[in-house]
Amino acid sequence: MSKSLSVTFRVPAELSGVFNSAVNESSTDKTAWLIDAVRQKLNLPDSTPDNRLLALVERMEAAAAALAGGKQGIPPQPYNEAAVLQIVADTIREGLDNGRIIAERLNDAGYQTKAGKAWDKDIYSGWKRQGVNADKLKTILAG
Repeated sequence: MSKSLSVTFRVPAELSGVFNSAVNESSTDKTAWLIDAVRQKLNLPDSTPDNRLLALVERMEAAAAALAGGKQGIPPQPYNEAAVLQIVADTIREGLDNGRIIAERLNDAGYQTKAGKAWDKDIYSGWKRQGVNADKLKTILAG
């Protein structure tokens, strides 16, 4: 445990009442309240055991979510041709025939590419140029 030092300072009269009220509402003592305020102002992590445990739990939850969904940044669901075609068709119907936007929507919907990667504009363009996909897409858009 680190050593603590006693520090004395003055608070302007107009802040004294507000400070005391804030301390009373926090259900901590003045020292704990001031230490928390200093840590927040300096963007330092809170070192109380409860807060360290909470930060650890949050990191573990993020790691578990990445494991459950596969690699980080890769959509969790495998390629689903029907769903991908529908998302692409719906986006084009909205007047947004833009590879970057369509790739973003496919990723947001959670679908991987056939190779198990995240979509980007180049992958989408290659997918769209394939004759089979282009024909299927034309059929959906015409119907």
